[in-house]
Amino acid sequence: MKKLTIIFAIFIIALTSQIGFGQTKEEQQSLLIKAAKFLEAKPFDKDAKDIRGWALRYVIETKDVSIIICAGDLTRPTLEKKNKYGSELLAQYTIGMAAFKLENPSKKDDENAAQLAGIESMLRAYEQMVKEKPKAKFAAMDDIIAKRDKGELKGLVEASNCGKK
Repeated sequence: MKKLTIIFAIFIIALTSQIGFGQTKEEQQSLLIKAAKFLEAKPFDKDAKDIRGWALRYVIETKDVSIIICAGDLTRPTLEKKNKYGSELLAQYTIGMAAFKLENPSKKDDENAAQLAGIESMLRAYEQMVKEKPKAKFAAMDDIIAKRDKGELKGLVEASNCGKK
């Protein structure tokens, strides 16, 4: 498994300079999905920064998927200056939404489902961050986890109306 992780990381790093170089659309989409899962599990991996950068560039530059970043109560903690890993968590939310839409093409227009998937991806990464570095703990993120654990996230996402124009 470690060997596979290293190979995957090297492959992603090689792609950071040019998204489309030698890759089909399907291969790029598959890499984005794998990157989202990798970053959830290993947010502090030595290659995480490069993988995160590639994934964000892909989401920004591709026409294969589009997302809406919702600046509501569920993502606000990522923007707080005191949250040392807020930018990484906001990136994970973004990458998680895109990965959800690519994995579930029949739900590509279900913005609430994508928002929920992005929030859940962000929370998985946060939980892993806290396991690896207890000082990453941030009370506002813990509040969102408590809401998730009570089954309240879906209702909060729907109430935020992020997908409405």
